[in-house]
Amino acid sequence: MSIEPEFLHLVKNLRGVLYFSQKREKEFEWLKRKFRYRELGISELLPRPEKWRKLVTLPKLEKDPVLDSLLLANQYIAPLILLGEDSLKPFRKAVIVELKTKQKFNDRELKFNLRLVDYAITDFYVKTIELARTSRLEERKRLAEADLKRFWRVKADPRGHTFVGYLEPLEFEQLKTKSLSLIPFLVLDLECFGSG
Repeated sequence: MSIEPEFLHLVKNLRGVLYFSQKREKEFEWLKRKFRYRELGISELLPRPEKWRKLVTLPKLEKDPVLDSLLLANQYIAPLILLGEDSLKPFRKAVIVELKTKQKFNDRELKFNLRLVDYAITDFYVKTIELARTSRLEERKRLAEADLKRFWRVKADPRGHTFVGYLEPLEFEQLKTKSLSLIPFLVLDLECFGSG
């Protein structure tokens, strides 16, 4: 079996797959500044911000940008980075575990939490795919609930905004028969979570 070196490079270096429902200049600029040496990916179905060298356009796997972003996150073993709270809406039915907060984060803390969601998918990728193959979806949910503890530094508040969580791609009818990992996500919304 031969795997393209470019694919292996991306799997190793991709720090997340971006999804946004509308243009988010502040979040784009923040990511550009903070990810100067590592790549982020974006579905070819979404408009690509100009002059962003480390943003890699990924070849589509599905015609719908929401499903495509999920499948790309699974394929490249990367979390979803949702730009703006409104970007969570099309994924809402697939959210099985989430952490809400009113906490504000400085740049270092935001970047640290982005690293944590990246670790999350790497840590449970094989296990959650194995559970999907045997239709043990409740176990997948329990695994996500247990994994949420890695974000213990975030002050939970049920009246806050969703900051991180886990998506069950198999909640989408078109993906029900696929063996996919759970996909951790982080909502990067500087208005909600930025320190100003």
